[in-house]
Amino acid sequence: MRIDENIRRLLENEVKIHLAEIRFLYEKLDHKFGLHAARIPVTFGFEEDSLGSYTPKAGQNEEEFHFSLLFIGYCVENPLSKGDRFDLYKHEYAHYMQYNMEIPKKYTWQPGIHGSAWKYCCSLVGAAPTPYYKVGESLIKHDYDAALKNKIHDKSIPIRDRYNRQKEYERSKNSIVKYNKGDMVNHPKFGSGTIEQIEKLEGSVRLHIRFGDDLKKIDQKWLLRTKYK
Repeated sequence: MRIDENIRRLLENEVKIHLAEIRFLYEKLDHKFGLHAARIPVTFGFEEDSLGSYTPKAGQNEEEFHFSLLFIGYCVENPLSKGDRFDLYKHEYAHYMQYNMEIPKKYTWQPGIHGSAWKYCCSLVGAAPTPYYKVGESLIKHDYDAALKNKIHDKSIPIRDRYNRQKEYERSKNSIVKYNKGDMVNHPKFGSGTIEQIEKLEGSVRLHIRFGDDLKKIDQKWLLRTKYK
């Protein structure tokens, strides 16, 4: 779907508002649990089939939260309600907690991204313990005790699981070359540079960019997202 340029500009202008809202919420949760999620970079994009994600630091992947402006934005046709928006932020914060705090052993019986450890974290922050988005989920009083004891049996979840879909989408999206050799690019630290080589990797594209006398290798994904950080 092609995004109207006026809508795109309006959404980009909202970034500071959304970032402040997320930081404020995460600072409150950090203070409560002794964590540091509010210090992690938050990026924004225009994904049509993914609301948000948390990526832990691993290998070349930098730790970050990422949210689609097409869902959290105020000027889109059907924006998330404030309650559902905050539930989304808490959903991803619960993923962050999985990797950054000690989970009691009795809550580690079910493996998986949305297993018992994640549901336990949801119970701590008040997020809906469901792996996929439903309108009005934030208004429901959730039975966390039942959720922590029961496995997820819905066979359609792998299709609707926003985290897995995000990862699959990111892998395919990040493998698409968006630049050509000889293109000029701007870097916030190194200034203007010229792409001399394009290296396709599994799930990413590495650009070899000449900045004066220096040759830098920069992940295409980072270069494309820098303007939204």
